[in-house]
Amino acid sequence: MAIKGGTEIKVGIFVFIGIVALLYLTFKLAEEAFTPKDVYKIYAVFDNISGLTKGAKIEMAGIPIGRVGKIELTPEGKAKVELLIYKGYKIQEDAKAAVRTYGVLGDKFVDIKPGFSTTYLQPGSMIAYTEGAISVDEILASIGPTVEGLKELIGTEEGKENLKILVANIKDASQSFKTIAERIEKGQGTLSKLISDDKLYKDLTETAENLKKVSAQIESGQGTLGKLVKDEELYKSLRQTVANLESVSKRLEKGEGTLGKLMTDEKLYKDLKAISEDLRKITAQIESGQGTLGKLLKDDSLYTEAKKTLKSVNRAAKGVEEQVPITVLGVMAGAAMQ
Repeated sequence: MAIKGGTEIKVGIFVFIGIVALLYLTFKLAEEAFTPKDVYKIYAVFDNISGLTKGAKIEMAGIPIGRVGKIELTPEGKAKVELLIYKGYKIQEDAKAAVRTYGVLGDKFVDIKPGFSTTYLQPGSMIAYTEGAISVDEILASIGPTVEGLKELIGTEEGKENLKILVANIKDASQSFKTIAERIEKGQGTLSKLISDDKLYKDLTETAENLKKVSAQIESGQGTLGKLVKDEELYKSLRQTVANLESVSKRLEKGEGTLGKLMTDEKLYKDLKAISEDLRKITAQIESGQGTLGKLLKDDSLYTEAKKTLKSVNRAAKGVEEQVPITVLGVMAGAAMQ
């Protein structure tokens, strides 16, 4: 009996030691799961982390990069979360941390959205941009008034009638879309031709190819447009021309040169305006037949007399021309006789 009792004691001690060892290993493994090694700590403050627990995953682009550590409440009533990031991963200083859910009712996790900065957070740093969790209660609370409004709208006879009309319109629209789809499938209409016309496709392909060639030629500096884009000397000449135009515009603005004086000299402007007014009056007088020039332009009898006088002068000139040889011979004979 004594031996039997001693054996039972030994077995009990052995079982107790095994249970203690199992508990120790369990706690150790749990601690390892919640606090992994080879990590560095950064922090994020959220307005709401409903459902997020210690040990939850931290992911970036769907890849696990760490675990959630301690969760504390700040004096401002916000949640400060310790993020244990594996040492192989770096977080940019403009990254964003958001509390997300796997599916609709899944576990919560922290999703890190990468930023664009080339500077990374050091251990102990704080993520500046965060987005809290959205709870199901908040979603229901936000859509509750909408549902109530729909219930009130549909609950009336008018609402039911409007709903029937809406369903009928949707049905008609669906039928119209079906008809259009059938026409397109049969090759009817402009849209169907755009979709099914092989020639149009080939033309568009050829046009795209030509545009590609043109762009390649421009890029290589060929042709007029290519030279405009690539010719460095032309670019310098254009810059010089622009600079010269700027200089000219400044001189004009200052009133330098003939054109500058024309633009800025108030007296010259008034003189030109007076001359223009005088010319307008003179042309008006001429047009109305006033003065010598006006009579020359407007008096038909004066024109007729001038025409007659010109004819008389022409006849007299011809008579003188015919008598000149005889007169010359008489003069020569008289000189010889003397």
